[in-house]
Amino acid sequence: MTLMVGRQPILDQNGVTYAYELLYRGKDGNTFSNLHGDEATSVVINNSFYNAEFGCVSSGKKSFINFTTQLVIDEVWRILPKQDVVIELLENIEPTLELIQSVQKIKDHGYTLALDDFVYHQNLKPLIDLADIIKVDIKHSDRSTVQKLAQIFLQQGKRLLAEKVETLQEFKDCRAWGYTLFQGFFFARPELIESKQNSESKLSKLRLMQKIHDPDIEYGELVEVLKSDPSLTLKLLKYINSVAMGVRHEITNLRQALALIGLNNFKKWASVLIMAAMAEDQPRELMKLSLFRGRFCELLSDAMGSRDQSSEYFLTGIFSMMDTAIGKPMEILLADLPLSGEIIDTLLGNETKIQSVLRLSKALEQGGELGPYVSALKVPITLTKLSEINQAAIIWTDQILGL
Repeated sequence: MTLMVGRQPILDQNGVTYAYELLYRGKDGNTFSNLHGDEATSVVINNSFYNAEFGCVSSGKKSFINFTTQLVIDEVWRILPKQDVVIELLENIEPTLELIQSVQKIKDHGYTLALDDFVYHQNLKPLIDLADIIKVDIKHSDRSTVQKLAQIFLQQGKRLLAEKVETLQEFKDCRAWGYTLFQGFFFARPELIESKQNSESKLSKLRLMQKIHDPDIEYGELVEVLKSDPSLTLKLLKYINSVAMGVRHEITNLRQALALIGLNNFKKWASVLIMAAMAEDQPRELMKLSLFRGRFCELLSDAMGSRDQSSEYFLTGIFSMMDTAIGKPMEILLADLPLSGEIIDTLLGNETKIQSVLRLSKALEQGGELGPYVSALKVPITLTKLSEINQAAIIWTDQILGL
């Protein structure tokens, strides 16, 4: 039986990825499905730490892993490397004497402990005393409660994690109140840019993107356009020469690159670097998300028999974060970009074949059920294949960012 592990990033107050919460995906692509919590966590542990296929799922960061009462009592945590994990106690755990004694053992062995979806009850005090991190779901608590919990637990030396942070303002508010870890997709939401200088810098990159994707541009003209940005040229040659591109002989100039890898690949990699430049003032996780979406959509298009459109799928994934990177509405950004009609329709939210793939990618990121999105592909894709694509996209993304 093939099983999948998804992940959600946890960022610190500077927007740097601190850890990933690892999430189980059942055999039907759904969250937990009918699987008991004990078995689900066992799957996550096996697939994340002891299965070679999933060895890189946390990208070298800490992994938050959910633990049920039974798994704590059975001391399953002992098989995990304490320096790499955070033991997360689920919100429905009852603090019995046996459980508290078992949690004490976790602490005695040097593991980091978090309380999930925290809502204060007096009987939780023994667990609160042992916890290092308190996770507060800000969507199910009013602002005053979120702020009050920070005041209480900061005095006790606890680290606070705000869950379900969906807007930049929520992130700023929680950070001001003392929260230092954040989980949610606030970093992937567009924020309008008021700084004219910053906006103009990003729009100049967008104009460069427009020229690159001009269907009538000639090879020589494309090379000259890119040479106008020496930094971009150097980075592009570095990427193309990387192992990730599979180039056997060193490429020393742009004309050679064009001849060896072809126009579509050339434009694809130039687009990646320009997007990275536009997103340089955003959390690194935003670019990671862009790269993951691009590669996931590209690989899935191949599996669906749309290899001839794979570059369009890739670009759609990359550009799906463009409004956030630049801070302007997508419809304005796309007005002058000479992309294909299907890419533009997809990015505007219209129903397309690419849209179904992009939505599946987003469901993987956000922890939603996958079944409906897999069905929407209208092409048979096994969970085994989907799992392979997911893992390959994660590894590829880390390789590219590592450059």
